[in-house]
Parts: sequence; structure tokens; C-alpha cells
Amino acid sequence: MTINIKQAPGSLQASDCKICITEEECYNDYQVNPGDDFQFDFSCSEPEQSFVVEVQTDIESAEADLEDVVNLLELPQLNRTYIWNITVPYKVGVHMSFAGNHLEQIDSAECEDSLTYTIKGHLSSDPTSTVLVGNFCRNGTISNVKVQGKTLIELKVPWTEMIEKAGFQLFFVPAIGKFSIVEVVLQPGSPAYFMSADWPEGFPNDELMSWRFTVPSKYHANVTIETFTLPKCIKRKAGVYNGPPVLGKMEGKYRADFIISLQNCDMDQTSSEVLTFRFKVDLLRYRESYEIKLSEGVSMVFKQISETAGDASPLLCICSFPESTSNCSSKLQLEAGDHLNISFNSRCDTTRDVIIETTKNISCKDAEECPVRNVDLALPGVLSELPVAHHTFKWVLTQPSELTIELASERLKLQQLLQGDVCDGNLMYNVSTFSQDGARSVVGQFCPNGAMERIQTADHVLLELRTSHGWDPKDVDIKLSFIPHLTEDYIMNIIPDVNSLVYLLSPNWGPGMPNKLTASWNISVPPDHVAELTFVEQSIPKCEHGHVTIVIIEQITDGTHLSYRESDTIPQSLPELYHRFWLNVSNCETSSGRLNLKFQVLVREDSMEIITIAVAVAGGVVLLIVIAVIVCCVKQRRRQQHLPALGTYNPGVTSRKPGQRRKFVKGRQDNESHIYAVIDEDRIYADYFNKSGMTSAPEVDVYRSFNGPMGEVPPALPPLRSAMSKDARPEAISMVSNDLYTFSVKRQDVEKTLLENGEKDSSS
Repeated sequence: MTINIKQAPGSLQASDCKICITEEECYNDYQVNPGDDFQFDFSCSEPEQSFVVEVQTDIESAEADLEDVVNLLELPQLNRTYIWNITVPYKVGVHMSFAGNHLEQIDSAECEDSLTYTIKGHLSSDPTSTVLVGNFCRNGTISNVKVQGKTLIELKVPWTEMIEKAGFQLFFVPAIGKFSIVEVVLQPGSPAYFMSADWPEGFPNDELMSWRFTVPSKYHANVTIETFTLPKCIKRKAGVYNGPPVLGKMEGKYRADFIISLQNCDMDQTSSEVLTFRFKVDLLRYRESYEIKLSEGVSMVFKQISETAGDASPLLCICSFPESTSNCSSKLQLEAGDHLNISFNSRCDTTRDVIIETTKNISCKDAEECPVRNVDLALPGVLSELPVAHHTFKWVLTQPSELTIELASERLKLQQLLQGDVCDGNLMYNVSTFSQDGARSVVGQFCPNGAMERIQTADHVLLELRTSHGWDPKDVDIKLSFIPHLTEDYIMNIIPDVNSLVYLLSPNWGPGMPNKLTASWNISVPPDHVAELTFVEQSIPKCEHGHVTIVIIEQITDGTHLSYRESDTIPQSLPELYHRFWLNVSNCETSSGRLNLKFQVLVREDSMEIITIAVAVAGGVVLLIVIAVIVCCVKQRRRQQHLPALGTYNPGVTSRKPGQRRKFVKGRQDNESHIYAVIDEDRIYADYFNKSGMTSAPEVDVYRSFNGPMGEVPPALPPLRSAMSKDARPEAISMVSNDLYTFSVKRQDVEKTLLENGEKDSSS
């Protein structure tokens, strides 16, 4: 790669502006070779008027890396020319792809914006010759150019243009079999023009080139030859063909992809006659007819918004079917009940030249028998089929005074459009009202995908839907209802998304809210969230009668209630609102000024609620820990203070730890030490003592109560053996009153119970 900085043709004298490396070392021209480290300055204040930069990259092998060669160096802001000199063998094809930067061929040397591509090839018979393939500009239809063998590419960039990429990619391909191939992707719009190689000097001797056209669906191409001259041939024949030359002469119209080939003969070099070829290609939509059948209350107007120039006179685009010159016009009016087929002039671009305005009247005359409830305001299906991008569909909605009109968009909701903004999509609503006395007011302009769910108005409504290219009928989401009369003039229901700013405007923003008009916004706030209401812009009029009132009311008992008049100053920061609230605005009869309010609503999570929940959770955790600790301490204390069960001492029975299982050594029949019997003598022996012949009670053993000293509380159990030392002896423990710890059990029951327990022990 070499870089040459040199004087521009026709610039100032060399002495007036120079390239300076130091103050003493200055040059008129300078060449930077690969590897040079070059720093310089200019001796004049406007070097772009005096110097140009020429960057040449030589590609001498088909094995070269082509990815980096199309990256442009950062150079001084001068007029620049980038040259790619590709010297490959003739059997190698050079492919230039302009995939993201389609080109347009011109018949002059420079484009209007001065950024110009020039492509040149060479002949196999004369490698030193140079043949112009063409000059090209940006924003066209040419996607690829292929040249056989040695190729030269020039890109001229004005000093005002800053680009980093060359705008194309390079590839080496096998032999293409002809001098050049130009590939074109046709697009609707203006016609594309093409010229033969080496225009206008004459196509090279005995060479072949072709153009390959891609036609989009539902279109056809119309080819018009503007210039065609033939040479004097010695051998073979020159001509233009549809595809390869052997397939015959070229046709005029093509409904699919097609190829145009230009073949030269072996010319008589002594003759001044040469082969030249220039033609244009128009892309036209198929001539299709569309059935239009209008229902009751619907009217439609087709309008041509621009004059399309034909060969002799302006074209008329809107035609009744079958298409003929007499049936075409620039405007077509259809009324309710009309039924006909229409078509469009195939030479017109209907997406650009034609618009449609449709109007539908919906009225409710009887408040008691009005059938309109949640009716979709859908567009007629034929509109989505017509090849027209711009539609204006109007609904004129009227109702008696006992009813209110409600427009609902529950699926997508509406976003109010601020002044100077445009919708992100290709669809916009314009809502306005009108009354019987002719007064009109604009509610606002809206886009789909917002926060406004409903609009309710007491006056009649004119709803306009405007679409542009690429609109989707699925984005139309409006339902109409006639509901009982409301006291407010306007009511808007707002359901904001969390952490998303919602901007709202008072009705008739700009000219001002009409006198004595009332508007209300019903704004939702989800649970555990808080709303921030801020007045961004406000214009308050002076009142002649009445007052301007702005009221904010939370819809809950003892909620926030704020009220302002025209003499008050609305604070920048309003209290946060924790529940659904009303914003009511009413105008007075003004003497001067206008009432305009622009405010925003932001719904976010309640930070205090989050803190409260966090504190409650933390408190609950601490409480659980405290309860667990208390339970553990109580269990430990009970374990230490737990007393084993007490019973009456029975000699002959070995004491054991409560709960410990032990089998009797002797059998039940000859050992009664397990029986605790306390006998109430009076009851057991009463009958015996009273028998005849008994003079005195027999002497029997009786259990006598303990008469020794007793404490006030039950005695403690002796310590466990495991807790006593070997030498320690258990202390005597006084017993309490036996009456408190004795019980009476019949012998039979005791034996039965003990027998069952013994059997269980034996089984275990």
C-alpha cells in the first residue's frame, strides 16, 4: 500500500500551501511507503482546497487475504481516492459484493454526493488495455458486480465524508465466462438505468456481458431500450438477448427473474460504428382487481396524492375494472351500498401515490334499546388486501344525551402521544369530540401499547385511525360501548406498569382546555405499591366566573385529599399515593390565559412496605430463636427436677429405677410380693363380724398409719446410684401421711392385672 499526498488539480500555487515535516522541511507532494512513520502538517489553513490523498493497494495473488484490504485508513480530512489494483490471471473471476450498499449506475463521471465508485476491467487480448465497466453511486439496486481477470476499483470520497468501510467485499471466483456480470435486485420506485461497458465509447470487440435481475413477488419488470446502436460486423452478429444469445430476442415484460445479455461481434475496426446499449427497468405491481362492497354507514375515497409522469402525460392511478384509460382517474368516491371492482395503473407505485379515506357512522338513537356494547371497531378486511400503505379510517360516533361513549383498549391499552413525538409503530389514533352546537375539542393523540385502558366522553366522538407502510391490522384494539350518562365531560382510566413513566395531557392540549369543562383520571395503584404524581408543565388561566380546581383524592376512607385553585401554586413534590386515586380537573370561564396541564405518574414498589416486611421477618426469626431457647431451657430444667413416681414401701420387693423392666424370680402362684393391698377393715369384714355366734372380732393384722414427724412438702427422691459415691450412704427419708399415698384395690383385680403384665413381659 502506498499513500500519495499531492496538489489538487486547479488548486493554489505550490508556494501558497505545502506539506511540512518541520518548519524548514516542506514539500509540494509527498509519498508514504509501507513501513514509513510520517508526521506532517500543512502550511495553510484550508488544505482540503489544495491537496488530495491517493491510497493504492496492490493485490497480486489470488491467494491474498481480502478481508482487511477493504478497511480504510484514517487519513487527513482531504478529498481521498482509494484504489484497489487487482492483478490476477485472466482465468480468475473478481467478485465485488455490495450486499449492504446497493449501487446505482450513472452515465456521468461523478455522483451528486461526490462519493463515486468506478470499476474497470481488462481484455484478454490486450492486458494493458482498460475498459470501463461503469460508474456507480450509493442507494441503488445493483448488489453484485463480477469481472473476468485483472480489475481496477476506485472509490472517490469527498473531504466532507467520513467513512471507515469501503462499502463492498472482495472474493475470487472461478472464471465467469464473459467480460462482466451485473446482478440487480429490483425495488419499487423510480426506474433503474443501465449502460453497456465502456459507455459511450462502445462495447469491446467480440465480448459478452450480462445483467441478472431479481423480481420480487407480486411485481413484474418492464424493460425499455433507450439507446441501442450496432457496429459493422465481420464475423458473427451483435445483439441483445433474453438470457443466452441462442434463446432469442429480448421481450419487454418479465414476471419472474430474468437475464439480459449483450453480445458483440468481430467488428470492422476501420468503421466508426460501435455497439452501445442503454436501457431502463421499471418494477410494476401486477394488475389485480379488488372487490369493494360497502356496508351501511360506510363511505370510501381513493385519492392520488402525486402526479406520476408517463411517456406523454401524467398517469392516472385509480381505475375501475377492467382497466382502461377512460376508466382511470385521480380520485374515486364510493358511498354506502356501492359494489364494484377496482384496480390500479400498473405504472403507479400505489404505496406512495395513493391514499384511502374511509368513514363509518355509528349512532345510538334510543338510550333504552341501544345494542352497542363492547363492539370491536375493526377495519374492513379489504383494506388490508389493498396495495395502499396510507389509510385514514374515521368513526363518527353519536349518542343521545342520556348516554356516554366509552372507548376501551383492554388488550394493548393506549399511550398518549406528546407534542412533537411519533408512534413507534405504523398506527396512530386521533380522538376528538364535538357537540350539537358545533363545539369541538381534541382529547389527544394515542399510540398502541400504553397505560390508558378506557376513555369516556359525554360528547359525540370522531375517532381517526391513521396507518402508514407496514401497519398490522392486529394492532387495532378499540371497543365501543354506549354506557349510562356520567357527570364528567371526560374520564380516563389509567393502569400504569410498575417502574414505567406515564405521561398524560389535559384535553385540547395547546389551545387550552375548553371553558367549564371537567376531566378526570382514574389511576390504579397495585397493593404494596406507591404512586408518584408530578405536574411537569402547567398553564393556569385567569377566571372571570368560577374557579379552576385541581383535586387529588385517594379512593379509600381517610385517604389523601389535596385541592388547588388557580390562585394556588401546585408544589413540585406531591405526597405519595398508596391507593387508587382520582385526579379531577375543571376549568372556569376564563378571562385570559389557557388551562394546559402535563403530568406524569410513576408507580413503584413501596420501600417502606419492603422494610416493614423485612423487619417483620427478622423479628419472627428472632422470636422463633427465643422460643426455641426457652423450650430447651424448660426441658432441661424439667429433666433435672423430674421426680420419679412414689409408692408405699413393701418389704421383700427390691427397689428399682422407675420405668426399668424386671421379671420376677419366683412364679406368681408362690410369690405375692407384687401385691399392694390396703384393706378397709370396716367394709371387708363387716358382714363377718356381724355373723351370729361371733362374740368378738378375730385378731387380724392391720396396717397402721405412720405417726412420726412429717414435712410440709413431699420428700425428694434418693439420688440415682450413678450419681452417688461408693462410700456415700443414703440418708433416711421421712415419709408423709400414708393416707395421702394409699389406695384400695381388690385382690382379684390386682392378680389379673399383674398376670397380664407378666405375660407381656414374657412375650417381650
